[in-house]
Amino acid sequence: MNHLMIKKTLGRALAFFCLAGLMSGMMPPASADSLVVMGLEDASLNRDWASNRFFARMAEKTGFAFTFRQYSDEGAYREALAAMTVSAELPDVLFKAALSPAEASSLLEKGVLADLAPHLDKHCPNLTALVEENPVIRQAITLPGGQIAALPFVETAPAQNVLWINKAWLDTLGLDIPRDNMEFMEVLKAFKSRDPNRNGRADEVPLSFLGAYDLKYLAHAFGLVGNDYNLFVDQGEVRFVPLEKEFEAFIVWCRELYQEGLLARDGFSTADALRRVTDGKATNTFGAFFSPLPSYLVPLEWGEQYAALRPLEYNGERVYRPIAQPVITGTFALTTACRDAAGALEWVDSLYTQEGAVMAAIGQEGVDYVVDGDGSWRSVPGISDAEYQANAVIATGTALPGVSSDAFQRGYTDSVIRSVSEQVDIVTDAVKTPFPPFSLSADEEAAIAPLQEAIGRYVDESIARFVLGEWEVTREQFAVFEQELQALGLEAFLSFWQGIYNRTEGLTDVGP
Repeated sequence: MNHLMIKKTLGRALAFFCLAGLMSGMMPPASADSLVVMGLEDASLNRDWASNRFFARMAEKTGFAFTFRQYSDEGAYREALAAMTVSAELPDVLFKAALSPAEASSLLEKGVLADLAPHLDKHCPNLTALVEENPVIRQAITLPGGQIAALPFVETAPAQNVLWINKAWLDTLGLDIPRDNMEFMEVLKAFKSRDPNRNGRADEVPLSFLGAYDLKYLAHAFGLVGNDYNLFVDQGEVRFVPLEKEFEAFIVWCRELYQEGLLARDGFSTADALRRVTDGKATNTFGAFFSPLPSYLVPLEWGEQYAALRPLEYNGERVYRPIAQPVITGTFALTTACRDAAGALEWVDSLYTQEGAVMAAIGQEGVDYVVDGDGSWRSVPGISDAEYQANAVIATGTALPGVSSDAFQRGYTDSVIRSVSEQVDIVTDAVKTPFPPFSLSADEEAAIAPLQEAIGRYVDESIARFVLGEWEVTREQFAVFEQELQALGLEAFLSFWQGIYNRTEGLTDVGP
């Protein structure tokens, strides 16, 4: 056994025995009712955990007295994490921990974090029930060696990058909701030529988009759904979207959309902030666009004009690319110095209930919100009130441990917001996860980063060149494109991810 293997083995043993000792009462119980909480919070929220009512309410429920090491500067927080050792004065828990799998794995091996895998059944029954219902959660939080160093946030109704279409314009022009890429193209042509906003000017933007990122969502109209690495799995084989035969047809179609003036001319050069409209009295020029919600781009009062476009059919099927996995990893961890490990786990497990989720995201009934006779609820100060967001709730900002309160939030009194949520569901129903959740070690992240940087950038730049007409859309040019991908290391890239997939699915004990 070499020096590195001995170091890893000792680190894991230390983590195990520390946690076992804590849970069995072998460690000194002094101040066991106090938890030192360390984590990262979004500075723009002006939230002080020490005065936030969520923690005050949790103190009442649990009997814990919370003290905080709150960071708002991410660089300083990452430095503090990297400097942690078993001999340092550690916090009890990391909350809103924002840990990457590589960071969690490193801290576990150093003996700073405890392996939670053996203790979830006993001390986190709510999370365990979620895991049993959805095994993807366990897949997402389990490190390559089988340990669980950090707990997740689970989205029960994940946000999607929805293609919103101006239903008011469709009604004005007497058009139906398009069902496939050809019908969608005809609708965009009508938006461009038939003055649907009725202002007598040719100012309509049929389809607004942000670079290759949004355009790759359109590839669903050709049956193509990949992850952020342009990967998908077909019958156990990891494949690369730009090498699929349908990819060429997709690019040809996008080029035609651009030539016809149906795509925003500045789609490859603008930013969301420059597209956003805040004046509800302005003339609406947007026919369709990608966004989780219409209000990300247009005023709230315009929201009723838009409908979520059900994913377009291809060969009689509808598939769509998710914006993210429904599991955000690395939100909560227990250090080996925790003075009440069982109590800390049972506390965080309360956030995996609907009651805990509502407390974190909405607040306390009768104080922060009220439920009306029809079962709907409304915020007392107003859901967007800055003081309320800073001092009453904790769910915004850096991801917290727990589960989302979607079922409760669907009862919000605003009918427009309820309608938008229901429309997102028609997209979610078609979402296909192209690649399972995975965790990479620090060494694996370092190994794949240069390949991903080179290949990912080349794919996105090539899409822009094809669409803008800098490259001819010919078989010869596609052959050049594919040859350059191989020269950049695509074979090694795919081999790496095949190894990760095999390990994740338990097909082999050997990673990349």
